[in-house]
Amino acid sequence: MYPTGATGNVAPIQTIAGGSTGIDLPYDVALDASGNIYVSNYDNNSITIYAPGATGNVAPIGRISGSSTDLLDPEGIGIDPINGDIDVLSLNGPSGNPSILVFPPGSNGNVAPSEVIEGSKTGLAGPVFLALDASGNIYDSDVSSYVNVFAAGSTGNVRPTRKIKGGLTKLAIPLGLTLDSSSNLYVANNEKSSVTVYASGANGNVSPIQLIKGGMTKLSDVHGVAVDSSHTIYASNGAGEPRCTTCSFVAVYASGATGNVSPISVIKGRRTGLDGPAGMTIH
Repeated sequence: MYPTGATGNVAPIQTIAGGSTGIDLPYDVALDASGNIYVSNYDNNSITIYAPGATGNVAPIGRISGSSTDLLDPEGIGIDPINGDIDVLSLNGPSGNPSILVFPPGSNGNVAPSEVIEGSKTGLAGPVFLALDASGNIYDSDVSSYVNVFAAGSTGNVRPTRKIKGGLTKLAIPLGLTLDSSSNLYVANNEKSSVTVYASGANGNVSPIQLIKGGMTKLSDVHGVAVDSSHTIYASNGAGEPRCTTCSFVAVYASGATGNVSPISVIKGRRTGLDGPAGMTIH
């Protein structure tokens, strides 16, 4: 965790790490309205929850794990801004297929999800990350180069209400995604080392309204993306190249940035503790 305005080779102000944390190949991170921290752990099939301000080798205050949860290779995670539900992408769901699992707020232990989005109609083929907008609609990125959008409260074998897909979209192995306060959608495209932005309500084969791409951007292995209240854009780089100090960084771009633009700042260096950063979020 880094303070607002962090740049350069700066030490984090909080680091959760160590045997007591239960963290095991963390994939994504999310925050609820109270600042509690939720981490999806790919290798031990769990969601660990930490109190606001947690740092060091601390035990989680909650842990969703066990056979009843249907968590198997959990990836993206998001918190519903309306009701506090915990939404998790599970690469292998109840029937062995990709699914979105929804757990009620306060869930802890070996608990079953209250809702499951899974089945042939969903378009969940190779989902990776997810995000929710202010209305509780669910967005998931798929490595087959599209983004699904499900209506708030969706469950079962349901079709997405929208799908952003096609050559005009410039989507190329989309991974991290997030939305700003205007419900514009930001996507990190790993294959093209780019960030694409789509207007609120975008659907079909639509062109992005912003495209950050090119040598000046410094992006080479982008995985995550986040946006703050001023629409400043943050992109994490280097998850595919762990132990590479020069590859692991967070690039920051001005609101409205588009084209082959330089970042306005970069968090990078040994003091940062960054090592293959993937999912990210703003509090």
